[in-house]
Parts: sequence; structure tokens; C-alpha cells
Amino acid sequence: MSKIENDLRSEYGPFVKPPKRVKEILALADKDIEDYDSEITRLREQLTIIEAQKEQLGTQRAKLRALLSPMRKMPNEILFRILRQVCEENVIQHGLYQRWDGKDDVLTSSATTYLPAVAVSSVCSRWRELTLSSSSFWENLTVEIHSLDGDMDELSFMVTRYLERSGERPLRLSFHFDHEDELSLDFDREEEFPFLNLFLQHAHRWESLACWADHSLSFYRMLSQLHFPSLLELDIRHFADPDSNALDIFEHAPRLRILATTDAPPSKTPFNQLETLHFCKSLRVASPTELANTLRNCHSLKKLLLLFDVEVQDPMAQGTWKNITWLNMMEPFEQHLKMVFLSFSFPSLTELIVESEFHKTTWPVESFGSFVTTSSCMITAFTLRGISISDLDLIAALRVMPSISYLKIDDINDIDSAQRTITSHLISSLRHQSTSFLLAPKLHSLHLISVRKSKVLFDDATFIGMVESRWFKPGSDLSAAMFSMGKACIRSVVLTFSWREVDAEVYQPLRNLDAEGLRVVVAGTNGVQV
Repeated sequence: MSKIENDLRSEYGPFVKPPKRVKEILALADKDIEDYDSEITRLREQLTIIEAQKEQLGTQRAKLRALLSPMRKMPNEILFRILRQVCEENVIQHGLYQRWDGKDDVLTSSATTYLPAVAVSSVCSRWRELTLSSSSFWENLTVEIHSLDGDMDELSFMVTRYLERSGERPLRLSFHFDHEDELSLDFDREEEFPFLNLFLQHAHRWESLACWADHSLSFYRMLSQLHFPSLLELDIRHFADPDSNALDIFEHAPRLRILATTDAPPSKTPFNQLETLHFCKSLRVASPTELANTLRNCHSLKKLLLLFDVEVQDPMAQGTWKNITWLNMMEPFEQHLKMVFLSFSFPSLTELIVESEFHKTTWPVESFGSFVTTSSCMITAFTLRGISISDLDLIAALRVMPSISYLKIDDINDIDSAQRTITSHLISSLRHQSTSFLLAPKLHSLHLISVRKSKVLFDDATFIGMVESRWFKPGSDLSAAMFSMGKACIRSVVLTFSWREVDAEVYQPLRNLDAEGLRVVVAGTNGVQV
């Protein structure tokens, strides 16, 4: 080969003769290359066989390991509860939801992700047997219609499967229809919505029904001739024609107890049997006086939720509701809170929740004090979320609620406020000192969520000292003495920061109390540390 390489470098021109045996050497080289290719092919085939054998062995190994899995020892009763929890929500979608920016919201997961009952029943024979043995896996179903494009055969097929597998179990259904102007759904043309007829045939099994059909009332006309003997819970919201009073079609619902609605005007709905009422955006379709008149028809009402979205123009007529024990006000302005506190009286109220996520709401200190005094109620659970309230005003509120046992403060909406809620002064005021007045003496559970980054660092030592002062070891003489004086031992403490890390060593004293029986959770941006 050295001579050939030398000839390639030095010999050239029209009279150069090729070395002897070149063609013979080329032929031998071609033969060797063919042999190499054949050997490579053989080795690749052998490698493929070996890889397949390895994969098969890996599969067998996984199956053998599965035989050792603790899951196999889990009783069917426990596994049933777990799977039942997973299958709580099942959503069937037709078409793509159009977002606020006009773009289609493309599903990033498979359809079975939104139909967990179907997915779980396809995992293995044991899981399938469990899901098919109980109709409770198939009782919850949400149908979302975002477009009229394409046929609905697949939708009807899936609805049929859920209805069949739910047996005679009460159904919990939810219907959501887009309210875009260009999407006109005429439910009077039943041939276009065969899946609805499938549901209507089972109206006697409807236990919970949610209807969001803002754009058209033809959907409600489909229900007008039906009776609902099993209906306990109804969530019906539409905004196109608030005077239509679509609630009238639920006149024949003798078991109705829970209602969420945007309709405030009187209707044939049996308000007198309601125990829970959610007025969603109610003050847009009814004046405060009309709202009060509606509440007067709810003689059995125990829970009331008010969701506000507009300013109040006229005052609400005063009234007393003796049976209401739970009140939740969402997205109120300060004037809404004043209106409720000055107009309503709830002598039996035990739980109050006020939360605002989308706008700043200032706490009306004087109005609340007057409300508690007038109502003569014993509030035991108090939650403020996103409400602008100073530490001093919160302390004042707690002073008029001596029976409070559960307190939750979330300053999510207090970032731009000059007032600070979760301060060292607030925490110090909750500290138990034998020589001074004890704020919230019945407090069992304290939950603080600090979202706002303050210029003043959070005083960890003060917080730890406060918790230690309110903890009495169960069975001790101190615990018995405190109980005899009407002072409760704190049982649960949750402290969450979204703007700082938590030093686990600093909170070691609370970890020790956790070992004694106090439930303690302290978390920061670095996760749960206690």
C-alpha cells in the first residue's frame, strides 16, 4: 500500500500506467466490504434480538416486582375509597373553548384524563371490577359544549355509557354552554342535541344540577314539562334575560335544599324549603330591597352566600333571620359590608367568611361591631381573605367575638395597602398571659397566610412564644385549670409565607409541641419545614 500511496503522489499525466494487480486488489476489497456488511447486518439482527429479549425480561421483572407491591395487599374497601375520590369529576367536552384572547384552548391531555372513571376502569382487571361494581363512579358528569362543529355521536356514546353504568343511582350533572354571540344554540331543535334527550329520560334521578346557559333560554324550555323528585341541589345561572325567571320550571322539586342562582325576583321555586342559598352576582339583577324580600321567603335558610359585583345604590330593608348560621360574602366593596352589617341581624350566626380576590375591600370597623351587638350572635369561626384590615381593627373585631375557636387570616390582597394585618402586635395580643385579658380565649385553630412582603421582618420568636403560651399538655393540671376558667388549648396552627423561607431550626420548639400532640404546619418558599 505504501507503493500505491507513493504513486498517487508522484505519478500523473497522460502516459502514466496503472500499477499491476490494481483491478485484482479492487475486486478483493469489494469482496471484503461485502463480507463486512454481511457481518454488520448479522450483528445488528443479533443486537435487535438481544434488545427484544432485554425488553421482555424487563417487562417480566416489572410484573414480578408488582407481585411484591404493597398495593396488592390493600383491601378492596380502601382501594375503592381512593379510586372513588379520583373519579369525583368527569368532563365531556365538544369543541374547543375560546379564551378571552380569541384563541382556542387546546386540550394538552388525552380525553380520558378528563374522564377518570373511564381511565381507571381500563388500568387492570381488579380496578375495572371495582369501578364497574359500583354505580357511584359514574354518577358525576359535566358536559361542556363550545362549538356546534362536527357530529355528536361520540358525545352521545359516552353519555350513554355513564348513564348505563350509573344504574339507578342519583345523578350529579353539570351543563356548560358557551355564551358567545356567534354561538346560537337552539335547543328546541332536539335532533341536533340527542345527548340531551338521554339526560331528560333520567330526570327523575337528578340529585344535583348545574346549568350555565347564558345565551339562550330554549334549554330551560326543554325542562319545563319535567318533574324533579330527587333534586337536592340546583345551580342555575344565565345573564341574557334576567326577567325570564327560569327558576319557575323547578316548581316541582319537593326535595330542593341548595340553590345557587342569579335570579332574585320571586318565582315558583319553593324558596321556603331551602337551607342553603347562593346569590351569585345577585345585586345586578335585583335591588337590595328585592333581595331582602326574597330572603324573607326562605324560612328554613341556614347558609347564605352573597357574591357582589356592582355598587349598591339604595339601602337594604332591615330584617332578622334567626336560622342562618353560616354567612359568606364574596367580592364585596366596603359599602356592601356596611349594608349587610347595618341591615341584617343573624342571632344564630356561628361562622362568618369575607373574601375578596379581585379588588381592595376595606373592613368597616364600626359597622361590624354594631352588627355583632345587634345580632347577639356567638361567632365561632371567622375567615378574612384579601380584606384590607389593620392589626388594630382585627384585634377590635376579635374582642367582640370571645367565642371564636377558628381564625383564618389571608392577606392575599393586602400587597398595596398601607394597613398591615399580620403583625407582631397582632400576634402578641394573642399571647396568653395570666395577668392580662386573653384575646380569643376559646381559640382552637389558627391559620395565617402571609403573602405580603413587609419591610419589617416577621418576628418568628414572638409567634413561637404565642403558640407555646396557648398550648397546655393534654391531661396536665394546667390544662384542667385553664379549662375550668373557660380558656381553650390551641390544637392546630398553620403559618404560610409566600415571600420568605422558613428556618427549620428556629421553629424547632414548635416541632417539639407537634410531637406532644399539637398540629403544626409552618411553610415558606422552601417548602414545609415543620
